Amino acid sequence: MPTRSKPTNSGTDEGPARFGPHLRGRLLGLLGSPLNTRHAFKVQQERLVRWLLLALLTGVATGLCVALFQYLVSSLALPFLYETRRLWLYMVLPVVGLVLSSLCIRFLVPSREGHLTESYIRVFHDPDGNMAARNFLGKALSSFITIIFGGNIGLEGPSIFMGATIGDRLERRLDRFFPKEDRKMLLVAGAAAGLAAIFKAPLTGLIFAIEVPYKDSLRGRMLVPTFVASASSYIVSVLLTGSEHIFAHASPQKFTVDDLFLAFVLGLCCGLGARLFAWFYHFSRRTLAQLPGYARPLVAGIGVGLLTALVFHLFGEPFLYGPGYRLMHHVLAHTDPLWMLLVLFVAKAVATGLTFAGGGTGGMFLPLSVMGAVLGTAFTHFIHGPTAGLYPLIGLAAFLGAGYRTPVAAIAFVAETTGDPWALIPAMLATVASLIVMGDQGVSESQETLPALPSMTGDSPGAG
Repeated sequence: MPTRSKPTNSGTDEGPARFGPHLRGRLLGLLGSPLNTRHAFKVQQERLVRWLLLALLTGVATGLCVALFQYLVSSLALPFLYETRRLWLYMVLPVVGLVLSSLCIRFLVPSREGHLTESYIRVFHDPDGNMAARNFLGKALSSFITIIFGGNIGLEGPSIFMGATIGDRLERRLDRFFPKEDRKMLLVAGAAAGLAAIFKAPLTGLIFAIEVPYKDSLRGRMLVPTFVASASSYIVSVLLTGSEHIFAHASPQKFTVDDLFLAFVLGLCCGLGARLFAWFYHFSRRTLAQLPGYARPLVAGIGVGLLTALVFHLFGEPFLYGPGYRLMHHVLAHTDPLWMLLVLFVAKAVATGLTFAGGGTGGMFLPLSVMGAVLGTAFTHFIHGPTAGLYPLIGLAAFLGAGYRTPVAAIAFVAETTGDPWALIPAMLATVASLIVMGDQGVSESQETLPALPSMTGDSPGAG
């Protein structure tokens, strides 16, 4: 029986069957399956929520809280006390402040996760740690009392604490939006927002919050939400309190090759000064910790009061009183005799250490900056020329960068708070020099060293 061959059809009947699957495969490869596309859209939507919207909410809330705290301290309490001009009052007030601050911590702070910025660093490193909401009021009140009664600490400590607490609590409320790799994201964003708001320095807030948990590295994944929170907090602060640079400074519009060499020398001096201060800070805390609880604030407060009275007698201003803004403005605008500047530096360093050792609650960022600016001003006694105005800013960056081990944040702080770009290159060299002298020391007890990255060659520690 003859075999009957099937007629060939070039495309009318078998074409759709032949080319249909291939065409669908190409379209799916180009556009993705509906299920994958929906999943990718959901991932992007959640990322938008946690990276932008929640970070924006964190920044705005932090900016409002910091603006209120700053108004209560800087606009209501401190101006009145600055104008009292009574020597005996400047001696007594720090004692009262440290006693009251210690009582606030004892009765209004149930848990003990450390001081303000230290709380942020410790919670950052603790996978199960959190910024306890029940500590918020007690620590804020303790900071307020410490500062307005003459404690030598900065406003940035409570600002960072407020922002970190707001961000951490918001993240825990909405933890479904945060996978494991994004934990602590709003904690960091809130800390950045706090520093950005108090100093009107969003870039400094962003860098410091990422840089300070580690001694020698940055945490890059948290850059986007940290930027959003820091920028939004800065905008709120500017709208409420103005946009002026907090340390406006007129300096020469140039620097020379000689300035680069001298900046390196100043950096070495600042590194030595920061290392000595870090030693005294830890030594004073250990020493006073051995005293009974009631005696600790009394001893520290008497020391701070005597130093404040000494500085008031020498300069006619209570420069050690409060966070240090008046002292910073003074050293950026005046050059006092060298011996007076050295006395001022030692008094500021000792008073700051005693304030913390006595139970005071506040920030270390600004005191480190002030001490660096004082050393930089003292250094100008050995500088002759039109560029001498750069050195207070160079000293500020070098001392802060070494003391907190945050060199990038220190340089950004100089640029943003003074509006002076000419000090940046010399400040970079000075900060490198100060870090060399500083070694592995620092004022923070909670910073950690970032573990080394895996070998890029594929070798493992146990490879034979």
